[in-house]
Amino acid sequence: MRILLVEDDDRIAQPLAEGLKNEHHVVEIARDGLEGWEYARGAEFDLILLDLMLPKD
Repeated sequence: MRILLVEDDDRIAQPLAEGLKNEHHVVEIARDGLEGWEYARGAEFDLILLDLMLPKD
């Protein structure tokens, strides 16, 4: 499964991504909403995990 993880906090993003990769998923990490949008526009993902409390900038 190809997963886009949109998360600004590395303490959350890294362990979550590693756990998903250990389960044989392909994971891309975006650090903010704009980067997430660019990833989503440029590739197909089966799942997007989105932090609902991203900073506004």
